[in-house]
Amino acid sequence: MNRQAPALTGEFRDGWRIVLGCSVAVATGVVLLFFTFSMFLLPLAADLGVTRGELGAIQALIVTAAIGSPVVGRLSDVFGFRPVYFACLAMVVLIEVMVALFASSLTHLAVAIAAIGFFGVGSTAVVLTRPVNAHFREHRGTALGLVAVGASITTMMVPPLLQAVMDLHGWRGGFLTLAGISAFVGAPAVALLLPGGGRAGSGIGRKAAAAQASDWTFLRERDFWLLTLALITMSLATAGAISQLSPMIQEEGVGPATGALALSLFAMGQFVGRLGGGWLLDRFEPRRVAFLLTLLPAVGFLILFATAGAVPAALLAAAIIGLQQGAELDIFAYFVARRFDVARYGTIYGALVGLGWIGNAGGIVGIGMLHDATGSYTTAQALGVAALALSALLVLPVRLPPVAGADPA
Repeated sequence: MNRQAPALTGEFRDGWRIVLGCSVAVATGVVLLFFTFSMFLLPLAADLGVTRGELGAIQALIVTAAIGSPVVGRLSDVFGFRPVYFACLAMVVLIEVMVALFASSLTHLAVAIAAIGFFGVGSTAVVLTRPVNAHFREHRGTALGLVAVGASITTMMVPPLLQAVMDLHGWRGGFLTLAGISAFVGAPAVALLLPGGGRAGSGIGRKAAAAQASDWTFLRERDFWLLTLALITMSLATAGAISQLSPMIQEEGVGPATGALALSLFAMGQFVGRLGGGWLLDRFEPRRVAFLLTLLPAVGFLILFATAGAVPAALLAAAIIGLQQGAELDIFAYFVARRFDVARYGTIYGALVGLGWIGNAGGIVGIGMLHDATGSYTTAQALGVAALALSALLVLPVRLPPVAGADPA
């Protein structure tokens, strides 16, 4: 049986710096590019002379995160999150700057996106939820939700700023803006707020982490594969919608500004889902909470499917889809930390996220190809409803030990 230390006293009194630092870091990492890439689709298509489906295939090369997640996750177990975060963030910033200055073909963009996918894992929840799960027990879900809302805030604030920059300086100015946000906001937050060692730093100490990080017996656990399949099917539905959300809304007959507004409303939904999802996980049966939250974006897809041409309804759908997508981090980070041990958290969560990228890649490529083949997004929306229903059902049988003073999860 896996064992964890008892909950710390005064979790938020001692851990608010961890929550704030991780929230800012997640919000200003590679997630910014992922959530705003749909804003680059039309300018890139016009500049490079390619289709949305081709750009969707290029964006899907971020699936290299499937390799990066278990590798980077394991490194964070062994060395602690700080050196891994700083090294990976530096690579992402450098690549984004190089894209802005030198990229002139689809091949250049493909290489850059693939590299960002691998190294960008270090600035995501795979690494930055580790110190939170190491510190928090009783209020773990709430703390994870607070970490996650940072990305919602930046996704609400950044699209209008990014659109203004791109109106003046094109998509290259947009890439430089994202690099600057990561370098001058995220990195200082981690440097100033987060500890370099102890429970929240390395979690347990380097030798023990190295030994336990090499233990891959979790791959024989039924619950790991239930969570993995749930994440894959969920991602099939949501990743594609996120990757082309702006042109999906613009297809309703509106301009780029309304497309940017849809991203902001999506982020508002994320904010509510992330904060509310974590709170609900702490207070109610987590599997039922996960089931209901996973079904929510199906409502958004049904609205899009049934109300073609209705711009207010499309904007409402964007907010509903964002609600569940925001809760996704809460759900899977919480379930892994509760079901397994924190000593191997980076390794297990990294493997889960890595395999989950099968769904991300399928959704990103599939939605573009379906649009090219049918001329609309309705087929993809209908398939998304079915995928989300299956994902919700897969979460229900996962076994979660009770939270106690010494959490055996």
